[in-house]
Formats: sequence, structure tokens, C-alpha cells
Amino acid sequence: MAKFSLDDADEDPPVASGGEKRKRDDGPADGEPPRARNLAVAGPEPAVPGEEATGRLGLVEEMANGEVEGGLNVQIDPDMLDCSICFESLRPPLYQCQHGHVACFSCWSRLSNKCHVCSCDANFARNIALEKIVESIKSSCSYSKWGCCKFINYAQRDTHEEACLFAPSVCPISGCGYRGFTGHWSRHFLTSHSSDVMRFIYSQRFDVNLEVSVPFLVLLGEDDHLFLLLNNSMTPFGHAFSVVCLRTGNLNWKFYYEIEATSRKKPENRLQLKASVTNTKQWTSLYPAEAFLLVPYDFCNSSNILVLNISIERCTVV
Repeated sequence: MAKFSLDDADEDPPVASGGEKRKRDDGPADGEPPRARNLAVAGPEPAVPGEEATGRLGLVEEMANGEVEGGLNVQIDPDMLDCSICFESLRPPLYQCQHGHVACFSCWSRLSNKCHVCSCDANFARNIALEKIVESIKSSCSYSKWGCCKFINYAQRDTHEEACLFAPSVCPISGCGYRGFTGHWSRHFLTSHSSDVMRFIYSQRFDVNLEVSVPFLVLLGEDDHLFLLLNNSMTPFGHAFSVVCLRTGNLNWKFYYEIEATSRKKPENRLQLKASVTNTKQWTSLYPAEAFLLVPYDFCNSSNILVLNISIERCTVV
């Protein structure tokens, strides 16, 4: 039984925009050594998400050392698993010309029976053997370094990584495009948006003077988790406030928040909300509907400034 063992998970977070297309032939960045990809064929059941990272890394190390019982450690060139035309992962059905040059189905349908490699006119035929190999390969997620423990079918790898909770989040500041992981937001905001973020300490209350026209305020936790205080105008009633976390990385924490608003005209009028923080991969201008604090317009002062008292609490997930 063969074990294909490679790993191309980045040790540093990518900083390119989310729309940038991944291509295998681009190669590693300058000064960065190439990385292989962790794959497993017909091996033991993968670790489930939430298990200790040491267990996951132990499995990968065991596979890499060829120590899995009944297994054989094999190295495979990752380029062989991608279509040479579109550079996406090969997905059955796969077709080849009479010289064995392979293309994925979507590219083959546009070739007009002329091979993209040898330029010979050809009637393409299915490559069943390669299809079985591709279908048998399971790959670790590219974000395994950041906590994802899933092993997925290689052909579905791109689909999984687009939705993976451990994928990098996009900076919420308009026009930025930076993609980062938890643990790197401080550096980014310090160098690029030092005036657009408010630091806070968990379980300690702090005041926010928020202009009601601002759609959100960036809050950065002491452990580098990035939160957004969302402000959704709900005409004619007031403003709905809630908190979301741009969540990547360690999921061993659960967050709760409290928001308190006091009327500037009648201080005896006070509103309060305590709720769990909603997780999201990126800011999409959509507001969560699970819980929010609706603050009437009359709570604002004459300059349309609203004072909110906020606290965010961090709890360990059992």
C-alpha cells in the first residue's frame, strides 16, 4: 500500500489579494525553499478537526518517515497532479492524446481534437488509470500549519480550501486586499492602518465613541484575534450593533461580548446586550442576524456620536 507524502503548507501567511489565482509553475517566493505536499493513499482514517495538533503532526511525521504499518513512503511531483493548461487540480474524467498527454475535461473540450503539447490532430481517449490514481489520493489542507486537520480528496482540495475556516482572512479596510492569519494582524495594522484599529484586553470594559455613519470599527485582541464592531443602520428605528470575529487559526477559544448604550439626553435610559461572537472569514457587508443591540437615534449626541461601553470575554472550549 503506497503512501504519497508531500507538504506545501506555507509557514508564513500569504499577503496577496483573495482573487489571485494559484499556479503551480510560479514556484516559491525569492529566498523561500520549495515545499512538498502531504498526501495519503488508502491510509488510516484522518484525524478529526479539533484533535490536538501534536496528534496531527505525529501522523504526518509518521507518514513522512514511512513508519505507517503496511505502507510505503512515496514522493510525487505536485505538478503531475495539476492540469498543464489551466493549472487547476486534475479531476476525472481525464483525457489523453495517443502520445499520452493529459488534459482535464474542461480544457479538453476546448482543444478541438488538437493536443496542446504535441499539436497533433487526435481523438482523445479516457485515461482511466490516472483517474483512479487521482481519486485515490488524499491530501492535507494547505492550512494544516495553521490548525486544519482534514485530509481531503486531492481533486476536491481547492474547493475545501476556499471554504476552510483556517484559510487567511481578508483585511476589512476598503481597498487593502491583505490576507492574513491570526497572529499577524498586529504587524499589518501597525504598518498599514495604525489609526484604524482599537486595541483591547479581554474581560475589561472600554468605551467607544463611534460616529454613526461608520459601518464598523476594528478591534484587536491581546492575542491578535481581529474583531469588528458592526454598525447597521435600520431606518427609521436606529442602529443595530453586533460583534464578529475574522476567525482563522486556533479554534480552542469561544468569545462573548457585552454592549451597553446610555442615552445622552436621559441617562436613566440604558440598553444592554450580551451575546456570543459570530465567526466569519471576511467582511462582506452582511450583518449577522443572530443577535444585535438596537440603539435608537435619540441616544446619539448633537454631533451624531454614540458612546458604547463594550467588553469581550474569551473562554476555553471544553
